[in-house]
Amino acid sequence: MSDAPALMESMLSNFSRKSDQKPVQFLAGFNHQRERDNLIHFVGLIDRPNGAMPNAAGTEREPHFFSGNMAGLSAALSGVASEKIEIRDDTGKVRQTVTYEWSQ
Repeated sequence: MSDAPALMESMLSNFSRKSDQKPVQFLAGFNHQRERDNLIHFVGLIDRPNGAMPNAAGTEREPHFFSGNMAGLSAALSGVASEKIEIRDDTGKVRQTVTYEWSQ
Protein backbone atom coordinates (compact mmCIF):
# COMPACT_ATOMS: atom_id res chain seq x y z
CA MET A 1 0.00 0.00 0.00
CA SER A 2 1.40 3.37 -0.91
CA ASP A 3 0.27 6.93 -1.50
CA ALA A 4 3.31 7.61 -3.70
CA PRO A 5 2.66 6.30 -7.24
CA ALA A 6 6.31 6.63 -8.32
CA LEU A 7 7.53 4.59 -5.36
CA MET A 8 4.89 1.93 -5.96
CA GLU A 9 5.82 1.69 -9.66
CA SER A 10 9.49 1.37 -8.79
CA MET A 11 8.81 -1.43 -6.32
CA LEU A 12 6.52 -3.34 -8.66
CA SER A 13 8.90 -3.05 -11.62
CA ASN A 14 11.44 -5.23 -9.78
CA PHE A 15 8.89 -7.72 -8.48
CA SER A 16 9.40 -10.31 -11.24
CA ARG A 17 13.18 -9.88 -11.48
CA LYS A 18 15.10 -13.08 -10.75
CA SER A 19 17.94 -13.10 -8.26
CA ASP A 20 21.46 -13.86 -9.48
CA GLN A 21 22.28 -15.73 -6.26
CA LYS A 22 21.72 -19.43 -5.67
CA PRO A 23 19.30 -20.34 -2.85
CA VAL A 24 20.73 -20.43 0.67
CA GLN A 25 21.42 -23.97 1.96
CA PHE A 26 22.20 -22.86 5.50
CA LEU A 27 21.53 -19.57 7.28
CA ALA A 28 22.38 -18.84 10.90
CA GLY A 29 22.87 -15.81 13.06
CA PHE A 30 23.98 -14.95 16.57
CA ASN A 31 23.35 -11.65 18.34
CA HIS A 32 26.37 -11.55 20.66
CA GLN A 33 25.51 -8.15 22.09
CA ARG A 34 22.06 -9.32 23.23
CA GLU A 35 23.00 -12.88 24.30
CA ARG A 36 26.42 -12.37 25.96
CA ASP A 37 25.10 -12.32 29.55
CA ASN A 38 23.00 -15.44 28.89
CA LEU A 39 26.04 -17.20 27.40
CA ILE A 40 28.19 -16.37 30.46
CA HIS A 41 25.47 -17.66 32.79
CA PHE A 42 24.98 -20.85 30.73
CA VAL A 43 28.68 -21.77 30.52
CA GLY A 44 28.98 -21.19 34.27
CA LEU A 45 26.22 -23.73 34.83
CA ILE A 46 27.96 -26.27 32.59
CA ASP A 47 31.21 -26.11 34.57
CA ARG A 48 29.58 -25.83 38.00
CA PRO A 49 26.17 -27.52 37.79
CA ASN A 50 25.59 -27.51 41.56
CA GLY A 51 26.54 -23.86 42.00
CA ALA A 52 29.90 -24.80 43.52
CA MET A 53 32.48 -22.05 43.49
CA PRO A 54 35.83 -22.53 41.72
CA ASN A 55 38.84 -23.87 43.64
CA ALA A 56 39.59 -22.23 46.97
CA ALA A 57 41.49 -18.94 47.06
CA GLY A 58 45.23 -19.29 46.67
CA THR A 59 45.10 -22.52 44.69
CA GLU A 60 46.11 -22.44 41.06
CA ARG A 61 44.17 -24.26 38.39
CA GLU A 62 43.62 -24.34 34.68
CA PRO A 63 40.56 -22.30 33.71
CA HIS A 64 37.37 -24.26 33.29
CA PHE A 65 36.82 -24.89 29.58
CA PHE A 66 33.41 -23.24 29.28
CA SER A 67 33.26 -20.61 32.03
CA GLY A 68 36.96 -19.73 31.76
CA ASN A 69 38.00 -20.18 28.16
CA MET A 70 34.66 -19.69 26.36
CA ALA A 71 33.73 -16.75 28.59
CA GLY A 72 37.16 -15.28 27.85
CA LEU A 73 36.58 -15.70 24.13
CA SER A 74 33.24 -13.97 24.52
CA ALA A 75 34.95 -11.07 26.31
CA ALA A 76 37.55 -10.84 23.54
CA LEU A 77 34.74 -10.64 20.98
CA SER A 78 32.70 -8.10 22.94
CA GLY A 79 33.09 -5.60 20.08
CA VAL A 80 31.10 -7.90 17.77
CA ALA A 81 27.40 -7.08 18.00
CA SER A 82 26.24 -9.95 15.78
CA GLU A 83 27.25 -12.34 13.05
CA LYS A 84 25.42 -14.01 10.19
CA ILE A 85 26.53 -17.08 8.22
CA GLU A 86 25.21 -17.99 4.76
CA ILE A 87 26.19 -21.14 2.84
CA ARG A 88 25.20 -21.59 -0.81
CA ASP A 89 25.86 -24.48 -3.18
CA ASP A 90 26.98 -22.94 -6.48
CA THR A 91 27.61 -25.49 -9.28
CA GLY A 92 30.07 -27.75 -7.50
CA LYS A 93 31.40 -25.02 -5.20
CA VAL A 94 30.28 -24.25 -1.69
CA ARG A 95 30.27 -20.52 -1.01
CA GLN A 96 30.28 -19.35 2.59
CA THR A 97 29.72 -15.77 3.63
CA VAL A 98 30.22 -14.61 7.22
CA THR A 99 29.11 -11.08 8.04
CA TYR A 100 30.11 -9.42 11.32
CA GLU A 101 28.37 -6.34 12.68
CA TRP A 102 30.60 -4.38 15.05
CA SER A 103 29.11 -2.55 18.02
CA GLN A 104 31.84 0.10 18.14
